[in-house]
Amino acid sequence: MANPNKRTGCPKEKHLCNCTKHKTKDKAVVGEVAGTLPTVVIGATVRLPLTFRLFKTPKITIIPDGGIRVEEDGEYFVTFSAIFPNDIAFPNVVFSIYSPDFSGTALTGEGTANYSELVCLRKGDTVYVTITNNTGAPIPLPNADNIGVTGLLNVIKVGD
Repeated sequence: MANPNKRTGCPKEKHLCNCTKHKTKDKAVVGEVAGTLPTVVIGATVRLPLTFRLFKTPKITIIPDGGIRVEEDGEYFVTFSAIFPNDIAFPNVVFSIYSPDFSGTALTGEGTANYSELVCLRKGDTVYVTITNNTGAPIPLPNADNIGVTGLLNVIKVGD
């Protein structure tokens, strides 16, 4: 059978390439982790234990104390989402996303937090998240629904 991509000269145009060179070069670099923190004491800043692997490609390492380390330089799309009890005074709950060369703060609403940004990461950089509880009360509140903080972190390579 003739190569249907012969007219363009690109053997991978329709994902029909069996060439090892293209398969290695085009492998995605993606990591997705989740974690739950059952409680956060008043005034504490703690690293979220984002260690439960939901998806991981070979150039990603899940860090034991929470986060994702990339094993390839490039531009990455970093997203973070969290839920926490909505009876908490949300402006005083701060989620910070860190790496050696950038930091950001998630947009926090009633019981949710979201963050996304394109960042340049180098081989060996780790992306992790902390939560700061400035509410004057522990998370969760005593006699509440006992929901702590649950987070989801994604790191996806989008360019070189």
